[in-house]
Amino acid sequence: MNESSFDKIKKLMKIVGGKAIIIEDDKPAFVIINVDEYVDFKDVEKKTFGNLKDSRDKINKDIDVWKMKQDERKLKQLDVKSGSDKEENENDITIETL
Repeated sequence: MNESSFDKIKKLMKIVGGKAIIIEDDKPAFVIINVDEYVDFKDVEKKTFGNLKDSRDKINKDIDVWKMKQDERKLKQLDVKSGSDKEENENDITIETL
């Protein structure tokens, strides 16, 4: 592609505000966008992945808290069950005959 053809493509891209895809061997090989769009894209990418990481960390913390509460609930249930067994045993009267 000579320089004048590339200049025409740049002008056309400015007019339509689009992007150009370069095809090689019947497959997309490159994408051309203006620098401002690329910078905006990189900023959005950083914010998006940063937010995803923050969200993942919050979800993991929430899961840890939920697991701890589940464990506490199980322990309380075990305490209640073993406590009721003790009460029943204390109330039992054993009569021994000689």
